[in-house]
Amino acid sequence: MTALIVGLLLAITVFWAVGAHNRLVRLRAEVVRQWSSVDAVWLRLLVRMQGGIAARQSQTEPAGADDLQALQSACDELLEALSQARLQVLDVDSQKQVLVQHQKVLAEIRLMLQTENEAVKPDLDIALSRMRQTLPAALIPYHVAVAAYNEALAMRPASWLAKHLKFQPAMRMDLSMGAA
Repeated sequence: MTALIVGLLLAITVFWAVGAHNRLVRLRAEVVRQWSSVDAVWLRLLVRMQGGIAARQSQTEPAGADDLQALQSACDELLEALSQARLQVLDVDSQKQVLVQHQKVLAEIRLMLQTENEAVKPDLDIALSRMRQTLPAALIPYHVAVAAYNEALAMRPASWLAKHLKFQPAMRMDLSMGAA
């Protein structure tokens, strides 16, 4: 009789562990899927901006092209940070690097809005407006997925399983777009 009870408890524990593992993996995959949507929005914005920069560089005199080169470099660094984050979606350091590079792009745009000639300002205003509109909207489903995943990681007894599987919490991406 005790062997039956022990066997039943062991079976329940194994079924629970498999179910909890599957849930954590599914929620983690959802975070990765939602990040890919955010990544796609960022890439679209950067490609448009870089296309505009390249067009303006061909139209401006060398001194103006140097100013645009700083924005081009900031965009390139953000693209590199996005590439790293794509390879390591749940890595907090790579996501923090994306935020740092995003802030650099915003700072370059703000600087250019103050100093550039009137021909470039409308393009920069449009780029800034698109960032303000599209990035926060793309981040909403990502933040929902992150909250569900992090909540599942914190629940007991699943937190024990997550700790032993080395599942790390996902990071929210707070862009502070209002400061742009």
